[in-house]
Amino acid sequence: MGHLISVEELPRYAPGELMLDSSAIGKADFRLRVFRYAPSDIWVPPSENFLVVVYRGGTTSMNRRVTGAWKQDHVGRGVTTLLTRAEASNWRWNSDVEVTHFYIAPSLMAKTASEAFDRDAETIELHDLLRIDDPVLTWISDRMVQEISDGGPGGRLCYDALALQASVHILRSYASVQFKLPCSQGRFRPAHARLIEDYIEQNIGRNITLEELAGICNCTPVQFARKFHAHYGMRPHTYVLNRKVERACEHLRKDRLALKEIALLCGFSDQSHLNRIFRRQLNVTPAEFRKACMG
Repeated sequence: MGHLISVEELPRYAPGELMLDSSAIGKADFRLRVFRYAPSDIWVPPSENFLVVVYRGGTTSMNRRVTGAWKQDHVGRGVTTLLTRAEASNWRWNSDVEVTHFYIAPSLMAKTASEAFDRDAETIELHDLLRIDDPVLTWISDRMVQEISDGGPGGRLCYDALALQASVHILRSYASVQFKLPCSQGRFRPAHARLIEDYIEQNIGRNITLEELAGICNCTPVQFARKFHAHYGMRPHTYVLNRKVERACEHLRKDRLALKEIALLCGFSDQSHLNRIFRRQLNVTPAEFRKACMG
C-alpha cells in the first residue's frame, strides 16, 4: 500500500475554507473539521482515516468515483457521504457547500467494533455510499460543532461521548466488519497469568481497574473478564479483593503496624473498610485475627 494521507494533508487536494477544527477539544482519533467549499473537480489520494461527510448547508449535484463508474446524486443539509479508508477518490460538484468532516482512525473503529460486537475486528470497511439521509449523524454533527464552538465545561467529555455514539452507529449501519478467529478459549497462557498476578501484587495498595488488567493482555475489558473467570474461577474484582485480604493477614501475623496503616498498605479505603471485608470473608475482625495469631 502506498502513502496514505493524513488529516493535515487533505486540504492540499481538497482546498476549502476551514471554519472549525476539533483538535483543541476532541479526541485525536475522531477529528472533526468544518469546511466551506466552492465548486470543484478534485482527486484525493487514499487516506489513513475513514471519512464521513455530513452536509451542513448549500445544495449541489455531486459526482464521485471511488472504484468503477462514477456515481451521481444531489446533496444538501441532512445528507451524509461515506468513504472508507485507503481508497483514492474523485469528486466533482458545481455549487457552494458547507460540510462537516469526521476523520475516524482505524484503531478507534477496531476498538469500538471489538467492544460493540465482543469480538476482535480484523478488517473494517465502510460501504461506498454517496448519499444517505441519516438524522442521527446530522444531529451528532450539529451537537459536536456546538460543543466546539461554545467551549463550555464538560465539552471534551461530551465530544468524546458523541464520537463513541457516532462510531457505534456507523459500524452498525454502514460498515462491513471481518473478525479475527477466536483466540484460545479458557485459561490464560502461563506468561500472561504471571504478568497479571505480578501486576496485582505490585499495585495491591491502590485501586486497580479492569481496563488496566485487560491492557496487559491486549483484550477488551469484557473479553478479559470472561477469560479471567475461566482461568481463576472468579471475577477479577473478587480475586483482587482476596489478595488484599491475604496481604493484610501477612501484616497482621508479623507486623505491629496500626490497623489503619495496614488498611492503606493493602488498598482498603480505611480501617472500617478493612473491618467489613474481614468480617465478611473470615468472620473475625482484624484485631481478633491478630490476637489469634499471637496465641
